[in-house]
Amino acid sequence: MSLRVGIDVGGTFTDITVLDEQSGEIKEVKKVPSDPAQPIAVLDRILTDLRTRWDPNALAYLLHGSTHALNALLEEKGSPTGLLVTEGFLDIYELGRQWKGDEVFNIFYPGPKRLIPRRLVAQARERLDFQGRVLTPLDFDSVDHALKPLLDQGIEALAISFLFSYANPEHERKAAAHIHERYPHLFLSLSAEVNPVWREYERTCTTVLNAYIGPKMEHYIEALEKTVRNNFPSAHPLLMKSNGGVGSPSSLARFPIQTLMSGPVAGVIGSHRLAERKGVKNLISLDIGGTSCDMCLIPGEPLFKSEWKIGRHPVRIDSVDIESLGAGGGSLARVRFGRVLQVGPESAGSVPGPACYMKGGQEPTLTDALVVLGHLNPKALLGGEMRIDRDLSAKAIDVRIARPLDLSLEAAALGILRVLIANVVSSMRMITIERGYHPAEFSLLAFGGMGPTLATALAAALGLREVIVPPNPGNFSATGMLLSDLLYDLSTTRLLPLSGTGLELACAELFRLDKFARKHVMEQGAAEAEIATEWLLDMRYRGQAYELPVPVSSGRDHLDLKEIGQRFEAVHELRYGHRAEREAIEIVNLKVRARFAVEKPLPQPAPAQQAPAPPQGYRTVQFLGGQQEAPVFHRDQLGFGAELQGPLIVEEGTSTVVVEPNWTLRVDEESNLLLRPHGRQPPELPD
Repeated sequence: MSLRVGIDVGGTFTDITVLDEQSGEIKEVKKVPSDPAQPIAVLDRILTDLRTRWDPNALAYLLHGSTHALNALLEEKGSPTGLLVTEGFLDIYELGRQWKGDEVFNIFYPGPKRLIPRRLVAQARERLDFQGRVLTPLDFDSVDHALKPLLDQGIEALAISFLFSYANPEHERKAAAHIHERYPHLFLSLSAEVNPVWREYERTCTTVLNAYIGPKMEHYIEALEKTVRNNFPSAHPLLMKSNGGVGSPSSLARFPIQTLMSGPVAGVIGSHRLAERKGVKNLISLDIGGTSCDMCLIPGEPLFKSEWKIGRHPVRIDSVDIESLGAGGGSLARVRFGRVLQVGPESAGSVPGPACYMKGGQEPTLTDALVVLGHLNPKALLGGEMRIDRDLSAKAIDVRIARPLDLSLEAAALGILRVLIANVVSSMRMITIERGYHPAEFSLLAFGGMGPTLATALAAALGLREVIVPPNPGNFSATGMLLSDLLYDLSTTRLLPLSGTGLELACAELFRLDKFARKHVMEQGAAEAEIATEWLLDMRYRGQAYELPVPVSSGRDHLDLKEIGQRFEAVHELRYGHRAEREAIEIVNLKVRARFAVEKPLPQPAPAQQAPAPPQGYRTVQFLGGQQEAPVFHRDQLGFGAELQGPLIVEEGTSTVVVEPNWTLRVDEESNLLLRPHGRQPPELPD
């Protein structure tokens, strides 16, 4: 037997899924509480437990995703970091951009908080022109002189960002080699390696972020590798990347910024694979766990972004385009300003967790509200493994919410649910309506511990046509990791006209990037013949400030000048509503993605069943449209072809599916639950 294990570390729970590569059967699904203070200790306990049931030599791959890098950045718990820049450009990082975004009228706009104070920025004597030609050779004495005060202040990492290094990386590389020889303990982050693309402020910020989280992530990854080797000596550990692929620990220890969205992207990859199998063209993935809500629009393919922000920090790394907000089962409910009910973004986490967990939590959460409303089992969760106390939920809501707002217990709990749903629906409108997509044309794939619980209420509010709940939805992200390919992205700036000569120069550089990307993937164990590459050009009309990505065919023989121009104009018209056919077009950035596709076992077909077994029981549930008596089923009772009318509750080990009134449930051949509205819909939430 050859096993593949996916481990997804969330803020509240860590999810484990074990896959048999030969049969495609999911052998084990489990959730354990997370411990943000000791993540490696939790991982070691998980692997030790797995080793007691499986042959240590049976594990082929361990795929791991976590929010460790993201949390280090959001909580500002990175390492003391310095910045080395070209002489005369001391304030590149400090000045930033003057654009305020959505806060353009805020005269008190604070701007992004710098992770590196000005006293930790130093200058080296060197200079290149915009084409990478040397104007002033690198002065090593100036590097030593600049570095000494930074080391005296205790830096553990150093970001190096020289002007125009994307055109010629030699000065950065020589400086790094010189520094590493003298200070081998220092974590070095080079802009020519992290993000060799123009616009010096964004390039510098991205390099700084990589350095800031570098030492902690390096230690984390080393400890992860050691733990895996101790328990499963022949296993290959791989880490999820923000671009939806996986990479080796040795690679990502140098570029930990590529793992910032490591946790959420696996669910998107799993959603896309499921949509492909079922022939669903338009899909929204919805992952609601204990701490956050992550959603992604998939209009045929997942959407990607190459420039985004975390907090106020610009990040320029290829990533699946995920919208995240602080909304989950552990979201804290509080009364603000005397009469305002707020839910999230703060979370109770795994410790103390919701009040009903009996771990000392005093503040009410969404989970507590759902227990009081009857949506969740009032006695136990996780298939009976986690005992809970409904009375503690009721007490927390009564003391903190109901009494201050002069509401009944049920009304206060329903208010918590309504507020959180309104927050999520607002974000879902942003990724659909505000981008020109009609929600009614999309299906919703709901997963995570809380996604299926809220799915039909959210879908009704937004007007979605269908909800899909996969098997083991609470562990769906861990399952998505098992289907992720080895991916490696490369990009560089080359400002060229879209002409015959410009295309020749672009093609030569793309071939160079292609060769390097293939080599990198081969170093991670992929066979050269099985590596596929994709080429993209970032293009714009001459004089525009920003560019648009345009996919092109790989290989010089397949590149057609006229076709590329037409593709750009079509992309421009789709984005901006017009095209300027008489304007000259420029190539700005060249991008290559290398992919090694892992084998993807097909899911086991569900056994046929003529009719579902009788419900396990009934309980009174307060839905958004009113209180009703709802039958409660265990998911194992619902075989292929089973059909039921809402309202009803479906419980399973990793989540609870709530089917609102006026919705139907059907089980398909892969054991997915298909939920569709019928008849009159519940009233939509107010705008």
